[in-house]
Amino acid sequence: MTYTATKWNTVEDKEKFTKHFKQFVEKGFPKSMFHKEFYNRMSMMREHIAHYDQMGFFSTWFFTAEQRTEFLKQWINTPIYGNSTYTWSDVEEVLCTWLQEHPEYLERERSAHVYQIKSLEKAELVRLKAKYE
Repeated sequence: MTYTATKWNTVEDKEKFTKHFKQFVEKGFPKSMFHKEFYNRMSMMREHIAHYDQMGFFSTWFFTAEQRTEFLKQWINTPIYGNSTYTWSDVEEVLCTWLQEHPEYLERERSAHVYQIKSLEKAELVRLKAKYE
């Protein structure tokens, strides 16, 4: 897809964000890649506008596999609004399609969440057995 420049951003800005977003997801959402410029753009996309600061955004969406799963589901399922002459709706469309074409990222996070839950439950079982047996 060819991107459309806005009054405030170039096609290259949109391409750079798209590339970085894909790498961020592929590498498992590392905090080191969640820099200010990336946060500023992402906070204006996919209904994330309510997040006030960079660390608040990161702690809401990326600390746990459950949060990362919800983040990916939101990107995949939220309707896309706007005209790409004024918004980044063209980038949202490309990334939404990319995530749909790569379900392995959502599955990776879902599996990690299930593993985390099982680990917590097993630890709790050990604790309870020690207490009551």
